Amino acid sequence: MGTRGRTGRIAGGTGRARTPGATAVQLLPHLLAGGELGRPRVGDRLDVVPAIYAGVIHADTSRRGVRPSDQWWVDEFGCVAARGDLTTIALDPHGGCSCRIEVLDAGGRLAPVNWAATQPPEGDGPVYLEGSLYLDPVLDAGTAHGEAVALCRRSVRLAAVHRYRRTPGVPVRPVPLDRFPAPAEVSDDAVYIADLVDDPSFAVPTCARDEAEA
Repeated sequence: MGTRGRTGRIAGGTGRARTPGATAVQLLPHLLAGGELGRPRVGDRLDVVPAIYAGVIHADTSRRGVRPSDQWWVDEFGCVAARGDLTTIALDPHGGCSCRIEVLDAGGRLAPVNWAATQPPEGDGPVYLEGSLYLDPVLDAGTAHGEAVALCRRSVRLAAVHRYRRTPGVPVRPVPLDRFPAPAEVSDDAVYIADLVDDPSFAVPTCARDEAEA
């Protein structure tokens, strides 16, 4: 699923009930097909670092010398609009590698940024970007990138997993799944979305569990 250059609610919706307080993240088909995201079940606790795949960037966030307030908005498909401060982190500060990773702080919400679809701004500071929120195994604990952005890691519950039919516009026909799909089940014609909830006391609603198992 590509990134979307929008800052308002996506028209059409899905008609499915959302878990209160959930953040939607995309599960990319090629990562699922390679078994790189594992197969957690709905209700499992996960330690993850949701990252932003930046599709559109607006480096100048000032207007008449006044900086707009921080912003963090994610829709039901994991499309994100975020405004905050960028900080550059060196992956090997004591070695000879010049590799680095940028982290966006949008009002206390920390997310690494993948610039594969655009060019990052020069230097640190305020930035406004739009794209998609996704899970990337490169940021798993124990990896070089993952340890560099350890402060971005969140302990969450997997509240729901849905498969949608991919369309040129808004994905349609959500089908609930009880866990991340197996590699053999993954299709490039589908969009996979996971709902994550921060509340450590979260319990999977009975209706959601029954729906996924139906």
